[in-house]
Amino acid sequence: MIIAVIGKGGVGKTTLASLILRRLMECGQTPILAIDADPSSCLGPALGIAVGGTLADLRESMRETADRPPSMSAGEWLALGAQEAIVENRGFDLLTMGRPEGKGCYCFVNNLIREHLDRLSRSYRHVLLDCEPGLEHLSRRTSGRPDALICVTNRSRMAAETIRRSLALYREIHGGLPPRADLVLNQFEPAEPLAAEMTTIAAGANVAFRRVLAVPSDPQVASFEAAGTSLLKLDPATPALAALRAWELPA
Repeated sequence: MIIAVIGKGGVGKTTLASLILRRLMECGQTPILAIDADPSSCLGPALGIAVGGTLADLRESMRETADRPPSMSAGEWLALGAQEAIVENRGFDLLTMGRPEGKGCYCFVNNLIREHLDRLSRSYRHVLLDCEPGLEHLSRRTSGRPDALICVTNRSRMAAETIRRSLALYREIHGGLPPRADLVLNQFEPAEPLAAEMTTIAAGANVAFRRVLAVPSDPQVASFEAAGTSLLKLDPATPALAALRAWELPA
């Protein structure tokens, strides 16, 4: 399955992506390809992984240099470089997309990247995408549609409105098909009045969320992030992980 974590910048997408990765591994749903598709490239640090090369570095080298051997096709050369950019771990691998494009046309290289990611994803049980704000990145870089959207909002009305607009864009991109979406209310206590209001804003008129989860503020998560400690090392009983145990993959 392709699972995409979306939302406005600063709402906790990377934190939630890290916790969902851990949840999938706890359930034996491996191997997983985790893709950091946000230009800020924070997923590796959140997982305690040093990131070296990115697909953005490879994209620039393909566009600007002639290092490719004459006997190797552009697709083969990209596949080789992308494999070197993958950081392997127990149960999952991490691929970092990197910064956005510079000036000029990147259509050819982006199409190669999209095709390569399609082929690469078939080697994994699941693909988990930590997306940049909105769904533009998905529409440019991967073909097909995600099997599940994890929509993250915090206590900001603008964050919930960003979810609404992103889901409207999803329907437009995919010919009116409704998304299979879950909503995560980050730093919310269960059943507090604001949760219902934010859920209504995020859903808009055309979305029924499969599940709505409230993930409370978690001191251990905050301390791990401040210290640069991998979120994969969190105590299993920590409140954020306990809340996510109610999340299930769509059938």
